Amino acid sequence: MTIKIREATQAETAELARLRWRSTFERQPGPEPVDGLDDYVRSFSAWWERREDYVAVVAADGTRLVGVGFLALAGRVPVPGDLDRRTGDIQSVFVLPDYRGQGIGSMVVRALVDHGRERGCSRVTVHSGTRAVPVYERVGFQHDQHLMVHPLTD
Repeated sequence: MTIKIREATQAETAELARLRWRSTFERQPGPEPVDGLDDYVRSFSAWWERREDYVAVVAADGTRLVGVGFLALAGRVPVPGDLDRRTGDIQSVFVLPDYRGQGIGSMVVRALVDHGRERGCSRVTVHSGTRAVPVYERVGFQHDQHLMVHPLTD
């Protein structure tokens, strides 16, 4: 098995949607629903086509996508001397169960951080589930006592 980490192509949009679908329902009790996947793939694809503020990175085992992660890019208010400030936020990293424990998630996260650096981000953040915190720490993420969150939903 040789895993390649790279930016997703436009032709892989439907597979990105399928991986996102699977990751969503993996965290919920019960079987993965069968109904709705085709509609979700169409909706996700339409959403992805309009995005210029996201990057998707995939882990590929040959032609099979076995992992994915997204980097949301956001502008920040300019300061003197830096008129094009950006920040990145890692979202929805997922590796298929049969491929976990091999460092693939860490490779995806490193690639997303590299994309943030290449796009001029001053920092990359992540809001992680407890299980994935060690992955982010191994890659160099640190806890920040100044980052605060105000939830807008219940």
